[in-house]
Amino acid sequence: MPCYRCGTRQVDPEPGKPSPYHRGVVGEHQVLICPACQPDAVADLTRCTGCGGVRLIRRLDQIECLDCRLIRDAEAPEAPDATPAPGTSESATREPAASELAAEVARALDRLRETR
Repeated sequence: MPCYRCGTRQVDPEPGKPSPYHRGVVGEHQVLICPACQPDAVADLTRCTGCGGVRLIRRLDQIECLDCRLIRDAEAPEAPDATPAPGTSESATREPAASELAAEVARALDRLRETR
């Protein structure tokens, strides 16, 4: 995934060192931020309603704050023709594919519970 501001692709960090790229949420979409864009990107990032932090991640239609661990449901898209998040293509932000994936994961978890 490229940086949402400048499009620079992330490279593997040196062994034993953490990646200098950061994750964040902009407009209910998870984005990656390169080191050069991080100072300017803070103004764009969605803030946690609990602690005001910007260290948010999105997974399976939920947004989690990595600072206070608050989890909330991601907001539903306003309309099919909604503007995609910066740096993403329209096909990457199609909500039907995300909801289909969520439904598939739920079915797989149900099957797993039945076998126990």
